[in-house]
Amino acid sequence: MRFQAERIYIRAWTVEDAALLQGFQIGNREEIEGITAAERDEAFYTLEGQTRLIEKWLEQKKEGKRYSFGIFLQDTDELVGEISLFRIELNDAEKWVLGYATDRLHHGKGYMSEALKCVLLFAKDEMKIMQIEAGAVPDNAGSIRVLLKAGFQESGTHDVPIQGVLKKHTMFTISLNDGGKQRAPE
Repeated sequence: MRFQAERIYIRAWTVEDAALLQGFQIGNREEIEGITAAERDEAFYTLEGQTRLIEKWLEQKKEGKRYSFGIFLQDTDELVGEISLFRIELNDAEKWVLGYATDRLHHGKGYMSEALKCVLLFAKDEMKIMQIEAGAVPDNAGSIRVLLKAGFQESGTHDVPIQGVLKKHTMFTISLNDGGKQRAPE
């Protein structure tokens, strides 16, 4: 599964990507741990830990619960980020949530905006997902800019546990159905 944009492409992770993902995780550890709700111990950052993570993502993909992609530069195949859509169930309702991270060396270059367009088209055209939610801490102006540029609209706030501390997140939602006011970017 591969989708191309102007300067980047996204593709589904494979187990062979474990070392590549490990380098990304280690190189961006401080930043990612500051925004993720997932608990991460030292074993997570090992090659074995990243292999298990990709295997878990692949199993969730088979179950239709998660679609995770690496973001690569077209010219060099360099990994510049990761982006995922995952389904969660709360109070007997399911919703799709977007998560992403850009390599700190590539912030502000527009790569995530391109990747997000690809993921939204995948969600709408291939998965028939009607609505996606995403959150960002209020001081993450870059992430908020990416979401707004893609057509997401602010939809409230939610407290998310980050490293054991509840942090307020601004929530954003986009409707992908043709009858709605919002649409995935063309």
